[in-house]
Amino acid sequence: MAIKIVTLIPARSGSKGLPDKNIAKINGKTLIEHTIISAQKVDFLKDIYISTDSKQYEDIALSCGASSLGLRKKSLSEDHAKSIDVAIDFIQSLNENFTHLLLLQPTSPFRKMKDYTSLLTILKNQNPSSIVSVEKLEEPHPYKLKVIENGYLKPFINNSSSEIPRQNLPPVYKLNGCFYLISISSLLESKTFFPVNTVPYIMPPTINIDSKLDLQFAEFLASTHEKN
Repeated sequence: MAIKIVTLIPARSGSKGLPDKNIAKINGKTLIEHTIISAQKVDFLKDIYISTDSKQYEDIALSCGASSLGLRKKSLSEDHAKSIDVAIDFIQSLNENFTHLLLLQPTSPFRKMKDYTSLLTILKNQNPSSIVSVEKLEEPHPYKLKVIENGYLKPFINNSSSEIPRQNLPPVYKLNGCFYLISISSLLESKTFFPVNTVPYIMPPTINIDSKLDLQFAEFLASTHEKN
């Protein structure tokens, strides 16, 4: 079966740390626009949709060339709403048949064309249920984290030690929000972006914008990214 990917850009309006972060601007364009424009440059991504609870956000996306199935229902627009539930509802509302869903978070705007082509290569060569972008986490390593119980410090991870030399610690990775590519069948069956055979797409350090400081740093990085 030929691969047919639908792209979904989730952009809820009710952010707390950085109000309206999905329409924060870098180089004069909102994060929603940056994400749409990035996807539009990829020849195998023809169907790009916004999922939002905001008419303003929807209008921005539509004016940039994306599509919409209409505003989200209230249950998918509140603080506890999960991206996986938004994705499932979106797929169930589509009238077209696709093999895969690609979810792109606007708050992780630094994507390069080689990232998209690498994802497609992994998909064709390995045929995983899901591919999720990650980056190596150097500090703080989870083994060094603590919790406070009854006023005393305890390891966050049982039987771990924060005194292990850094070079002896096992490598760990964090989600960076850039890419979630999953087969539609796995999405509907497992109801998670992390079914059993999820393959990592390892990226260099990037930024996930969630605060004013993140946005300022992203603005600083933007000119360097665009040159690449």
